Amino acid sequence: MLTEREIINNALKEMLFMEDVAAQKIAQTAQQITIPNLQGILNGMEAASRSNMQSISQKMSEMSIF
Repeated sequence: MLTEREIINNALKEMLFMEDVAAQKIAQTAQQITIPNLQGILNGMEAASRSNMQSISQKMSEMSIF
């Protein structure tokens, strides 16, 4: 049985991984799109994912999760 800390550890690592995958997919799509407005939206979405990654990483550091 996992402890609460292990569950949180696993959840944060999974969240970080999912945000990274999302940011990569969004960036790839933005490069393929030729509509400037849509590129801007996608770039904003990628930036939001990267920001989420920073927040998750900071929380992991605070909790000594590596």
